[in-house]
Amino acid sequence: YPFRQMHSWDYSGPYHGYDGFTIFARDMDMAINNPVWQMAKAPF
Repeated sequence: YPFRQMHSWDYSGPYHGYDGFTIFARDMDMAINNPVWQMAKAPF
């Protein structure tokens, strides 16, 4: 399952300021729209 490391200094960069928000939005988009979700079953 995709996840996001919030201590992002070692990964995609800091999430502060305007530039940080765009990095955070990109990272969230990659996690939410990851193809791995097609393999996961719904829990209900």
